[in-house]
Amino acid sequence: MLVPKSKGKNERNMKKNVILLGLMIVSTIVFSQGKVDPAERSARQSDRMKKELSLDDVQTKAIAAINEEYTVKRAEIFRDSKLSQEAKREKLGALHKERQSAIEKVLTPEQTQKMADLRKQRMERHASRKHVRHEDRATRMQKDLSLTDDQTAKIKAIDKQFGEKFRTLRSDSTLAKEDFRNKAHELRKEHRKETKSVLTQEQYEKWQEKKRKKKM
Repeated sequence: MLVPKSKGKNERNMKKNVILLGLMIVSTIVFSQGKVDPAERSARQSDRMKKELSLDDVQTKAIAAINEEYTVKRAEIFRDSKLSQEAKREKLGALHKERQSAIEKVLTPEQTQKMADLRKQRMERHASRKHVRHEDRATRMQKDLSLTDDQTAKIKAIDKQFGEKFRTLRSDSTLAKEDFRNKAHELRKEHRKETKSVLTQEQYEKWQEKKRKKKM
């Protein structure tokens, strides 16, 4: 028996609204149990997504609820002093995937593609800014650590080399997020090791001290 197009469309819309309502109810329960107020952070995320993806009112409310839920969960992971840094990275990575999956259930295929395109553009802008910072980094290190011209040239070469490696890594769309994080972590360790090899012991200790002060 043929189903009228209007009836089929209404049934799909009703099913979509039921899914969105379920997501909102679940996230509201989790939010009410949390001790962290995620309103400001999640509101910024939701407002940006509403503008960028042209969300309707139902989608906006569902996305806001999802963002609130996962902001609470994210804060709980950061506060858990029993977790190592590696364990926190793993949990945050899994949480990110979970959040993305929940969001994609709310979006249309066109909105999901637009979100992916916008994310790629932001990553490219970030990579471009990071390249400029690498240039500034060598200059700052020359000033802060009294590097010779030869040392400064070597630092610039190292930064350029690893900048290219990071760009290659980011462009590899076949990598899972966890594999990407692990490879990026290893690249950063290798980058620090190469930088250390250029410095004297006194310069290296001064460099480490400056890095510690920045984190305070």
